[in-house]
Amino acid sequence: MNDIVGKYTTEALVRAMAPLDDVIDNFQACHLKRGRVPSYTIKTSEQREMPVAGALLFHNNDDSDKTSCMTNTTESEWGEKAQGAFAGILFKIVQLPNGKPAPFQPTNRYIRKLLQRFASRVEKVTNLENEAFAELMFKYHLRPTKGDHPDPNLSCHVSFSLSFATSSQDKDHPIIGIKIFPHHNDVGVRRVWEAGAALAEYLFENPQLVRQKNICEIGAGVGLTGISIAGLCDTKSVHMTDYTDSTLVNMEHNVLQNEGWFTNTKTEQVDCSDFHPVTTGYLEWEHFSKDKQYVKDEAGGSTVKKSPSIYQSPTTSMALAKNADVLIAADVVYNHSQIPTVVSCVTTFLSGSRNKLAIFATTYRNEKTFNFFEEKLKNEGIKICYVPTSQIENMINMFPCYFDQPRTDVRICTMTK
Repeated sequence: MNDIVGKYTTEALVRAMAPLDDVIDNFQACHLKRGRVPSYTIKTSEQREMPVAGALLFHNNDDSDKTSCMTNTTESEWGEKAQGAFAGILFKIVQLPNGKPAPFQPTNRYIRKLLQRFASRVEKVTNLENEAFAELMFKYHLRPTKGDHPDPNLSCHVSFSLSFATSSQDKDHPIIGIKIFPHHNDVGVRRVWEAGAALAEYLFENPQLVRQKNICEIGAGVGLTGISIAGLCDTKSVHMTDYTDSTLVNMEHNVLQNEGWFTNTKTEQVDCSDFHPVTTGYLEWEHFSKDKQYVKDEAGGSTVKKSPSIYQSPTTSMALAKNADVLIAADVVYNHSQIPTVVSCVTTFLSGSRNKLAIFATTYRNEKTFNFFEEKLKNEGIKICYVPTSQIENMINMFPCYFDQPRTDVRICTMTK
């Protein structure tokens, strides 16, 4: 059983495009085994309202086996109401209450395969009989998916409900949507990586580290960490950097599509036409660490038009990085040959002021690479303070992105000179 099952709502797992079996296992553990399912009303293709789930499926007060899957399942558990409940969760993600498409959606291919997998589970014990579920099956069966072969240029969105950021009475929780290219060869646009999610969750619980400070993120990828803390940790500014054109263009897209909610969370009103609280820019670690002047043109070598209020020139990006109060990074410690450059970046940044702080999150994959990183930092006189694994394990469960490795495999440390 995957580490994510039972820690998140089924809706959260679908929004994050979690592995299919984990989604269905979670639905059974969190809804069927507890005997309750969420209720939804959706608009059908004929624009008529349809309730898709009841409240109580069956009486079962024994929660001792919440994660068992297809064990002692009964026809009543997977019957018409359960099918409607699952359909209701999907409708909430892909369709607005007025029947129009929702803004942040997984790929058609993912939803179609999820429906097929759920149907196969149901048909082991009973018949498919819910009207809403049948409508979804029909709708996604007809939608083009460009075949079953992965397309590197195909994009979609993973999304996350920031329910803890609003009062319990507020039904409209902000949704952060992140555009990804799941099959692209550029790792910077492919997915939300484990360490990036963990770093954001850590800073949510320790906002004093970044509150009203200028933040620079290196290797920002799809931008989840920087965008999240800009909206929820009351940062003064966040400058996110990377170096490939596809990553920078996608990162800027993600900033633009989320700026509505993260500007509304600021303690003071922000006029984005004058000052944007989240910016992006091209930054190569080697230039930063060796204090070189850029030879790349001011457009960053891109042929794609960028927003002047968000994308900063390489020269400006370098200045913002060096003048930041806090340097953050996630999953940049993975290539042994790049460790000296990463450490030089940290050293250069921390040498600017005694008050500067670096915060890194790293998914522990290769012991030799990680030890080499530690050794280089200590040789430069950098003080490292690790967050206890127990604290990481008990952090808020906000981003269900730990599909390959559990969150306890992530190491988070603060660094000072």
